[in-house]
Amino acid sequence: MTAQHLLAALFNAGIAISVGATVLSLGMTFTVGQLVAPLHRAGLVIVLVVLNSVVIPAAAWGIAEVSPMGTKYVPGLVLATVGAGSAASLKAAQLAKRVDLPLAVTVVVVLQLVNIVAVPLWAGQIVTGASISAWDIVKSLLLLVLVPLVVGLFARARYADHAKAWQPELVKVANLALVVALATGIAANWSTIVSMFGSWVIVTAIVIVIVAGVLGLLPGLLLGGRSAEVRTTTGLVSVFRFASLGLIIIGAQLHADPVYLGPALTFALVDFVLPLALAVELGHRAGGRNQRPGSPAAAGSASSPPSR
Repeated sequence: MTAQHLLAALFNAGIAISVGATVLSLGMTFTVGQLVAPLHRAGLVIVLVVLNSVVIPAAAWGIAEVSPMGTKYVPGLVLATVGAGSAASLKAAQLAKRVDLPLAVTVVVVLQLVNIVAVPLWAGQIVTGASISAWDIVKSLLLLVLVPLVVGLFARARYADHAKAWQPELVKVANLALVVALATGIAANWSTIVSMFGSWVIVTAIVIVIVAGVLGLLPGLLLGGRSAEVRTTTGLVSVFRFASLGLIIIGAQLHADPVYLGPALTFALVDFVLPLALAVELGHRAGGRNQRPGSPAAAGSASSPPSR
């Protein structure tokens, strides 16, 4: 195994462990009723589905077409944007702190189910004849979201005391795996990233990420009432695209052609690093507000006995 392959394997393992541990910890935090409750906000969920499965991919395609980027890079970049409901958005939501986590989990599950229909349709439009099997999408949904979520919910229901102790340890594991994934992902794809300099691919990817994030705020603004938590949640869920599905199409049907793979990998990394950094900053600010003198959180922490 070459160093490149080792770094790529560590990146994939880091992402899988981080997302799996995050979803498992969320399953130990909420009840089934709390996760089903967001479905009662049918209007918000439907708007998020249309936005993530139709509007954002269309916007990404339009931005890529009008950018100074070479036309040969457009299909690869757009393929990385068509998948919605990335499980990585759940880790970001957890880091951002002031969010509606049950809504995030529910919407991610719904969007990944919609991907079964939407992604093959988009792929066929972007690259003639390209498609992705429903099983590839279902497999990602099962392994990254549904199985750890069900295990977490079962643990909370059957072993409540243990689940309460396990939950913070799982968060630590998820955070450590995330650091490994970031470091190895950038190192493994550094040559690809460098090859994109001067091609406008990186700039175009950044613009698409910003537009997706702004569009993601709209459902929260229009249908989330005055809740800042709902706005942050819809923005984070929308800005994280499920780029892995595009990479599967490129690897399986386009023979990992660098013309497609280069921009797709570049977008995947940009769409991972930038929103994650934003989530960390939001979490830092939320923590600072909670610890201001006189705030309920600060008063509670001041009166609590030191942990042993």
